[in-house]
Amino acid sequence: MPTRDTVLAYIRAIETNAADAADPFVHPDVEVIEHPNKLNPTGARYDRAALRAAAERGSAVMASQTYDVRQVFVDGDRAAVQIRWTGTLRDGRSMRADIVSIIELRDGKVWRQEQYDCFAPA
Repeated sequence: MPTRDTVLAYIRAIETNAADAADPFVHPDVEVIEHPNKLNPTGARYDRAALRAAAERGSAVMASQTYDVRQVFVDGDRAAVQIRWTGTLRDGRSMRADIVSIIELRDGKVWRQEQYDCFAPA
């Protein structure tokens, strides 16, 4: 599958809000780097197990989420994706962030991801 298609399928899987939906797209040696943001001021690094645990926590608090992919730039096995994320918490409150995610594939799966989230003021 071409890089663009894999990255978009990965994002759509995350969007379903099911904790295990992205598993088929994630490399066993994945590393996700979340740069500091409003929800995680110190940032974080996730391996496959930590990424799955974070997805489980997220699905417990999020009623729904949408990823409006605005642009995708591909260079070989790397993609830069510009996204407008909108999430609705289970209590009905909404959140929004503009995101740039740099995703690198290995063996056709997401191997490395750097996430830059810019949350809109409350």
